[in-house]
Amino acid sequence: MKICSGVVCSVPVHDLEDKTMLTHLVIRNFAIIHHLEVPFYKGLTVLSGETGAGKSIVIDALNLLLGGRASTDVIRGDADEAVVEGCFELSAFHKRRTQSILEELGVEPGDNELLIRRIIARSGRNKVFVNGCLTTLGTLQAVTSGLVDISGQHEHISLLDVPRHLDILDEFAALNCLRDEYTGSYSTVQNFRKELESLRGDVRERLHRIDFLKYQLGEIDAAKLKLGEDDELEAEFLRLKNAEKIGDSTQRATFLIYDGEASAVSKLSEASNALAKIEHVDPKIAELHARLNDARYLMEDVARELSEFTDSAESDPARLDAVQARLEALKLLKRKHGHEIAIILEEAERMREELDRLENAEERGAELEKKLEKAERAAIELAVQLSGERREAASVFARALERELHDLNMKSAKLSVQFAPESLEGPNATMLGAKGIDTVEFQFSPNPGESPKPLAKIASGGELSRIMLAMKTVLRERDTIATYIFDEVDTGIGGSTADLVGSKIAGTSIDHQVICITHLPQIASRGEHHYRVEKVITADRTESTLRLLDVEERIEEIARMLGGARVSDKTRVAAQELLGL
Repeated sequence: MKICSGVVCSVPVHDLEDKTMLTHLVIRNFAIIHHLEVPFYKGLTVLSGETGAGKSIVIDALNLLLGGRASTDVIRGDADEAVVEGCFELSAFHKRRTQSILEELGVEPGDNELLIRRIIARSGRNKVFVNGCLTTLGTLQAVTSGLVDISGQHEHISLLDVPRHLDILDEFAALNCLRDEYTGSYSTVQNFRKELESLRGDVRERLHRIDFLKYQLGEIDAAKLKLGEDDELEAEFLRLKNAEKIGDSTQRATFLIYDGEASAVSKLSEASNALAKIEHVDPKIAELHARLNDARYLMEDVARELSEFTDSAESDPARLDAVQARLEALKLLKRKHGHEIAIILEEAERMREELDRLENAEERGAELEKKLEKAERAAIELAVQLSGERREAASVFARALERELHDLNMKSAKLSVQFAPESLEGPNATMLGAKGIDTVEFQFSPNPGESPKPLAKIASGGELSRIMLAMKTVLRERDTIATYIFDEVDTGIGGSTADLVGSKIAGTSIDHQVICITHLPQIASRGEHHYRVEKVITADRTESTLRLLDVEERIEEIARMLGGARVSDKTRVAAQELLGL
């Protein structure tokens, strides 16, 4: 057993076959959860329970682990902070990817584990820890990207978001690299367009700007600034301002050291003469005599330099006024352009470059037009290539999705991918957008004889659930997602269709860890591990708990899901049949 940042990682992971999985989840003081520790396993894990028991709270907590937005509303009423912790066991692929991100951000990569801790505080001082290191929410989002995919009822609605359809098709066609290349090309086009628009802006405004820059540069150039000049002037100003004091003080010091009858130098000379008479007696006295002479020579040097200070320390009101005026002029420039001469000179260089661009706007405009034309041709070429591959993949995607829908008891379902423009003849720069030249919409026909129509106009909630699950199935072989979480994606279905959906979800768990929140017994019975979410009253407080069920408890839970509040022998028998017992 290993303790990591408060998370007990006790789940056996030796049989993961090099697949990433969520192994442990800890939740404290989150909504109606006081303290919950949940181990997760490979394969299909199902969560069931009465409506309102707190199943969705577990998903909300997992969202926080993945970098979702946090609100103090999630903090339990009697607590100051909510804590969510998670432990992921990483495959070789995700380990390499995660290590690369963490090393770049200066966070300890760790071994094969990724440990996350999220603290939401009422004070607003929220904290994020990755592998025990305090880090940012952005880092957390980067590290966990691609680890977990959460599908819920909200995603049914996202299927109705037409711009999202193009992203789904690109994901199926594995066009990420080509699309990134196009995005860079399109960004270049946009930058050139913005620069041209700026150059061709209001002529009067451009002339005003030219005049302003010339005035500012004239002011700076006229000052003839020199690096370090202000420090030298400050020192000179201080000397000139105190010239009389400097003269009096240095003259007095020179008198005491050298010029006076009882000066320090004369006294040192007397002392030296006295020691000269006895230095032959003791080597120590000879040493002291030499040191005394050194002191006398030093004092004589000081006296000479002080005398020079006295001679030069003459009051010069004209120079003082000139230095003071120069310092004031420098202060004014600093207030307008920067606190240091170096910054002022850098600002002047920037203004010169801008002035050059504005004064040569016409020439620059012609040059930009050529660059823009070239960039647009490159972007159009990539956009056409991207569009061609999308159109080629669209029919494959539609047929694959139809096969999955047929397996989900939608035998007559037809899906088509509608493109605009309808053909690739003559694309031009005005058609370029952030994602290329295409707009894509999925159109759906559930029944024979009906022409396909937009999903928003024809698909029911149950149909949307199955379409979304079919898409996940189609895309799963092309992604690197480690863990799928299905949050009540069985909305609006039942009977034999529910059994088919359960089979499809179970199939997904063959090569992914799958956690499924469900209210259908046909799906719950397929789980390799089954948790029941319950509400309990403890010390007059409502709490949500999670309990791993044994075989007998699973029979009772499946029977409850089959028969509602009244569990009978018949529902128990039916539950056993569903469980294959």
